[in-house]
Amino acid sequence: MLPFPEQHREITQQLLNGKFILDHDELYAPIYKDREMYFDFFKRTFDYELVVTADYAYLKSTNEKDKNSRDFLIFLALLCRELDKDGKDFKKEIETESFLVEDITTFLSESSKRKEIIESTSLTDKNRDVDLITFLNEWQKRNLVQYVGNSKLKFRFTKAVGLFFDYAATLANEKLKEETTEKLQN
Repeated sequence: MLPFPEQHREITQQLLNGKFILDHDELYAPIYKDREMYFDFFKRTFDYELVVTADYAYLKSTNEKDKNSRDFLIFLALLCRELDKDGKDFKKEIETESFLVEDITTFLSESSKRKEIIESTSLTDKNRDVDLITFLNEWQKRNLVQYVGNSKLKFRFTKAVGLFFDYAATLANEKLKEETTEKLQN
């Protein structure tokens, strides 16, 4: 049996529950230190890939139908679109600024793309908006969102949001390659 760190059970539970373990979390150091062992452990035991960056660790599965991640990506894309439309550097805003829940709710409800984008996510339930706080709470549990202060009126994104920017860029590049290939074939 491998000599697992003292926090092994908690590390395993958090990662399997879809949580990002951030670099300032006490569980990050043992993962980072034993990343090769953990990579092997998660691959052999659960067929998941452990990804460890300088800022966070998470598990990557082969499940491409992860509705929660898709919903977060759609929410983030809509927020980026609205920030960009207002002339803001959306990536910088998302990575560094805090947002008032009330402002984001208003922002999203006034978006011209809201209906076609948000209705394809779990943010709607039979034409009734699901509370943004409920949505954010789910992502707070996974360390993608942190509330600022003692209330749930203001939030910010953690460094783990960078994964979604990277994923979106990869998807966009793949789509551009497909379109270019189709044009060349025609």
